[in-house]
Order: sequence, then structure tokens, then C-alpha cells
Amino acid sequence: MARSTIISLIREDIACNSHAKSKFILAFYRIAFASGASSSPIVRGITKPIRLIYRIVVDWIMGVDIPTTVRIGHRPVFYHSTALVINEAVVIGDDCILRHSVTIGNKLTKEGESAPPSIGNRVEFGAGAIILGAITIGDDAKIGAGSVVTKTVAPGAIIVGNPGRDIRSDWTS
Repeated sequence: MARSTIISLIREDIACNSHAKSKFILAFYRIAFASGASSSPIVRGITKPIRLIYRIVVDWIMGVDIPTTVRIGHRPVFYHSTALVINEAVVIGDDCILRHSVTIGNKLTKEGESAPPSIGNRVEFGAGAIILGAITIGDDAKIGAGSVVTKTVAPGAIIVGNPGRDIRSDWTS
């Protein structure tokens, strides 16, 4: 990843996040992600300490588990970034909002571990939302606080509850 790209991503992240903790986590994530994304094994080897320090500081000390292999789009917003848990293979689109205690991960099935969710653009997650399994969360969806989502979510859906259900029709009837 080009140095100018990392810097521009960090600038975007800082501009759209109001909390210093979120700014720090995202800037450190961008640097650690870029260090591990290099196609050169030599560069990955030399920069391995960056990823280790990131893991110690962000995961162990700050309580935010976002592996450096997660792909996060432009301008994510983390409100009260604590207790976030994101599977290492998750892809998150642009302009998404994650509040505290959000979990995005895979499921254990009889066949083994599922793939993790894929998150579209402009998706908003309420505090404590849990998204599990090989599902897709469509663009512009809103996942309510405490919702548990294990099925694909349509673009623009408003999901609440456990199990999560779309309440858009409840608002228009």
C-alpha cells in the first residue's frame, strides 16, 4: 500500500471520528494493516514488530480486537470504541458506524467454522450488536442495539431484536 494512501486514510479516519481513542485505534490499525499487506516477505518480516505492538496495545490493553487482516473501508466511525470484536477475515465497507461491544464474526457449524460476514457501505451498528456467519449486510442497513443477526440483511433494512428482524414494514403500515 502506498505511503500517501495510508496517510490519506488516516486523515479521513481522524476527520470523521470525534473520540481520541477511536482516532488512535484507527491510525494504528491503518499502519499495522499496511505493514502486513505488503507483497514482500522481507517487508512483512521487518514490520512484524509493528503488528505485535498493535496487538498488545489495541487488543490486550484497550480491549478492541480488530486483527490487522480485517479490511475496513474509508471513513469508519467508532463511537466509544471498547469491546469491539471483529473476525480476522471480515470486510467492512465505507462510512460504517460501529458502537461499543459490537461483535462481527463467524459461526461454528457441524461442518466447521463458517466464513465471516461481509458488511456493505454506510451500515450502522448499535451498541452490543452481534453479527455472525457467512452473511451479507447490505448497504445503508441499520442494526439495532443488542440485535443478533445470523441471516443476510437487505440494503436499507432496519434490524432489531434477537433474532434480528427487519422492522421497515412496521414503520410504513
